[in-house]
Amino acid sequence: DENGQKYINFGSDKEAARNYFLQEVNQKSQFFYSLAEKLEFLFDNDYYEPNVWEQYGLKRDSFGKIIKDEGFERVKGVYNLVYDVKHRFRTYMGALKFYSAYAMKSFDGSVWMERYEDRVVANALLLGLGDLEVARGIAMEIVQGRFQPATPTFSNAGKSQRGELVSCFLVRIEDNFESISKAVATSLQLSKRGGGVALNLTNIRETGAPIKKIEGMSSGVVPVMKILE
Repeated sequence: DENGQKYINFGSDKEAARNYFLQEVNQKSQFFYSLAEKLEFLFDNDYYEPNVWEQYGLKRDSFGKIIKDEGFERVKGVYNLVYDVKHRFRTYMGALKFYSAYAMKSFDGSVWMERYEDRVVANALLLGLGDLEVARGIAMEIVQGRFQPATPTFSNAGKSQRGELVSCFLVRIEDNFESISKAVATSLQLSKRGGGVALNLTNIRETGAPIKKIEGMSSGVVPVMKILE
């Protein structure tokens, strides 16, 4: 408007998504002249974990510059495969969710460092474990909407500053002090990293069970549950 404020046009969902890109994403995305320049920047500034890309033969020289050999071409081919699909978000909410929750931003949060296609490739390369054909297949399954990695995997794959790649953990507790203490410490660490924690208390002796042959000694599972709570 005349005051310089930007507004999203909600006349249609696709139009709203398009305007979101024009007015927000494109304006606040880091521009790179080439894939090599992009990867060099993201590696050098500790945004990406180089080993995810290096398992496909990507190499860098002593100055951190990418060597444009067969390994680079393999990686570049996966990017080209995904970008050639020309993915478009079908809804404004889909685009907003991706760029607000999943796309990697600069450390100060001012610009986006990657687009949807870049996140797809990072996931494909991580999950492909160095097998180029597997990575290409995963990339196509994701970008064409047939497969979606779990949220922590999709969000964190390839990032240097990341949380865990999974979010749900099951901790088995044995019926002894050491195991219970370890479960408490483990639960704290997993919670610190954003994990959902389940605790298997099946092996804790029931209330009144004998301890060292003395009947009625066990307090049962409730005191352990209170500690964990």
